[in-house]
Amino acid sequence: MKVLFFAGSREITGTSEVELAFSGTQSLSQIWDQLIAKYPPLEKLRSSARLAQNGSYANVDSTFRNDDEVAVIPPVSGG
Repeated sequence: MKVLFFAGSREITGTSEVELAFSGTQSLSQIWDQLIAKYPPLEKLRSSARLAQNGSYANVDSTFRNDDEVAVIPPVSGG
């Protein structure tokens, strides 16, 4: 699975993308767990950032596969 990082998540990880590999399928929570295991400071974004799966926002019922593209989208503010 290709994971893309934007804005604050890119600053935390120091990269714009990473590959995650797993067997079967994973839940939204399991994807977060894997990302935080690899990049512990991402924990502070877990409650506010959203994951997008193949171009659409994921939800708690989403199921992820190895061939998905996931983006970590931190909260944004504007004015």
